[in-house]
Amino acid sequence: MNYTPTTADAVTLVRARWALMIAFLVNGAIFANWAPRIPLIQGNLGIDPALLGLALAGLGIGGLLLTPIAAAAIGRFGSRQVLLVSVIALCGSLILPAIAPTWWALLATLVLLGGSDAVMDVAMNTQGVLLEKRTHRSLLNGFHAAWSVGTVVGGLAGTAAASIGMPVAAHFAAVSVILGSSALVASRWFPRPAPSEENNHDKQDPGTPRTIFGPSAALSLLGLIVLFAALIEDVPQSWSAVYLSSELEASSGTAGLAFVAFSTAMLIGRLISDRLVDRWGASNILIVGGVFVACAFGASIAIVTPITAIIAFAVAGLGASPIFPIAFSLAGRLPKIASGTAIGTISMVSRIGFLIAPLAVGATASAFSFGLAFTLIALSGLAVAALTATLKPRLS
Repeated sequence: MNYTPTTADAVTLVRARWALMIAFLVNGAIFANWAPRIPLIQGNLGIDPALLGLALAGLGIGGLLLTPIAAAAIGRFGSRQVLLVSVIALCGSLILPAIAPTWWALLATLVLLGGSDAVMDVAMNTQGVLLEKRTHRSLLNGFHAAWSVGTVVGGLAGTAAASIGMPVAAHFAAVSVILGSSALVASRWFPRPAPSEENNHDKQDPGTPRTIFGPSAALSLLGLIVLFAALIEDVPQSWSAVYLSSELEASSGTAGLAFVAFSTAMLIGRLISDRLVDRWGASNILIVGGVFVACAFGASIAIVTPITAIIAFAVAGLGASPIFPIAFSLAGRLPKIASGTAIGTISMVSRIGFLIAPLAVGATASAFSFGLAFTLIALSGLAVAALTATLKPRLS
């Protein structure tokens, strides 16, 4: 029997929404706690940057390996059960890199950590789409905003633990217990899907997009959108500080503000995007976001001061903020494709994008200039807008 909003208890829906926000926050906070402790883990193992880089690649490898398994598991057990298991695995595996005795052990633990994150990513977005269907409202931007809050809180906690010299194992154990316990308490209110809700084989809800061409073609377009989105989002994290310090001669403190501006603007954008989507439509917001990104990075050829660059990164963050949430939402509601399968597919594509982005930008900047590299990212923003415009007439 299909779920209909008239059978839902309003309090249950509110609890489910807050429970999923906690899940997204936990996911963001886990890796934000991990990042500030990497130098100490490297020092404890006595490995050089090259070996550390290879070990860190384990996060991406684990994500690519387990993302297809996430979709299959959701199809068999449902997104709620997969989310519950994956959040326990993610919190539990956080402590393993801290106690890894060798480089090989570190690599193995990071594969597990990255794989757990990938499964949780697919499951929690599938749960978010399920709740959107039930409420007939855009919600994923708010969930991704909670993830952003988690990264801020986790980053501050990790930095504080590092500054006071807290042992990594004790730090990660405390984080695992606190975040894991929070997620377990919240899990009792995770939405419980009926089989037809995640199979997408039945008649769709009124607010669900209907394609007038094959769902595989729509999924391909959404995959390209998240691929370009990954290129866009990686640049501020990997290259903004390098760009400001090397090209604009900014101080170390000032150079770091570009990523802060991007992240802050992204958080603000995600906090307001659900309302904008409900009013103007997902496609229109995606197109505007892509144009914002294109304008921000396209202006790089005219930027000559650090403050101007920081403002440009803020504009880019505002434009990039709704791309991933909207793409996940649209993919999860495509007809004739199970939500977990669709979301798992574009999640894998995005992970490939995050793997190739630092290499592509670094190679272009080294061979030519940051200006050309950022022009390619501006074209990525235009590509998001163009692909969305292509998809838009087919969503009605």
